[in-house]
Parts: sequence; structure tokens; C-alpha cells
Amino acid sequence: MGSRAGSERIVPAPAGGPQHDNAWRAARRAVHALRAAAVLLAAEGLLLVCLGVFLVVRGFGADTDDRGRAELGGLFAVVAGVVLWLLTWALLARRQWARSPLVVVQILCIPVAVGLLQAHRYGEGIPLVAVPVGVLVLIGVSGAYRPHQPTGPGDSSG
Repeated sequence: MGSRAGSERIVPAPAGGPQHDNAWRAARRAVHALRAAAVLLAAEGLLLVCLGVFLVVRGFGADTDDRGRAELGGLFAVVAGVVLWLLTWALLARRQWARSPLVVVQILCIPVAVGLLQAHRYGEGIPLVAVPVGVLVLIGVSGAYRPHQPTGPGDSSG
């Protein structure tokens, strides 16, 4: 019947100490930001596809002045939504080729939003400013735009 001092479980400190903990928290925050940006992009794509289908269907209505323009606009919106879904997948997979198109698409939304806000169409303009700015901030926080740093010989990621 001896002492219990030897039977206590000792939990080792994580390797690297506080610096390791800070790096782990930053990496976790980056993953959450990347996922949030992906959710916003996917929602943006879904909205564009739905709007495109709506425009195509509405283009067949009797009150449509220019059917070709309505149909082409709807088709363009559907294609743009599918492209946003592709960019969402590429962002989650951290593909380098998606960086420029993603930024360009988000920046192109801002002048359109400003025009809507100037026309006092706040219901469309405010989300069209908030979502692209949110996506750009989130992908910046996630580090998706850091320069690619290969991990070693034969690194094929990107």
C-alpha cells in the first residue's frame, strides 16, 4: 500500500507551447472564414441560377418586349451561377487559378450595387454590396490569397 503519487496522470504540454496554440487558433479561424466565404459564394450562385431560370420563364410571357434579350439574360445568369459554384469548389480546394476570377466577379458586383442604391433600390443594392465585400474579407482572413509556398519536391497542389 504505497503512495498514489506515481499513479497520477501527467498531461504533456503541446509542442511549441503558446506559439503553437496561437498558430492552431489562427489556422482554425482561417478554416472557418474559408467555409463562410464558400457558403456566401454558393448562396450567390444559387440566387443567380434561380434568377436566370425566372428570367427565362418570364421571357416567354406576353408582356415581354424583347424575348431574345430576356432569354439571353436568363441564360447568362444561369451560367454565371454555375461558374460561381465552380469557383466555390475551387476556393475550398485552394486552387490557385480561382483567385483572380473570384476577385473580379466580386468586384464587378459593387458598381452594379452602387447603381441600385442610387436608384433607391435598397433591397437589391445593400445585399449586392454586403455579400461581395463579405466574401472578399473572408477569403482575405482565410489566407486564400497568400502566395503559394510549395511543401517540397514534387508538390503538385495549386
